[in-house]
Amino acid sequence: MANELSSYSEEYLARIVAAGIFPSKEAALEAAVAALREKTEPLPLVPPEHMDLVEQALASSHSGYPRPFTAADWERLRQLARDTAAGVNKGQQ
Repeated sequence: MANELSSYSEEYLARIVAAGIFPSKEAALEAAVAALREKTEPLPLVPPEHMDLVEQALASSHSGYPRPFTAADWERLRQLARDTAAGVNKGQQ
């Protein structure tokens, strides 16, 4: 599919490719589309595989017996975020 860009955009792409920021005009355009997609597509609130943990947390918070968030709780939350970002399946943890 052929697309036409403004002369300003063409010149900008040529400059960033010449500067070595991207290896080609196509790579720069792919990065631009990826950035636009990231900015405009809605983010999932909670991955489905973690909903049971969310439900447990909600039930605990409504139980009437709150407890302070400990260092171990923070580390567990950080690890869950790292695993989710890495695509680790909950069953493999």
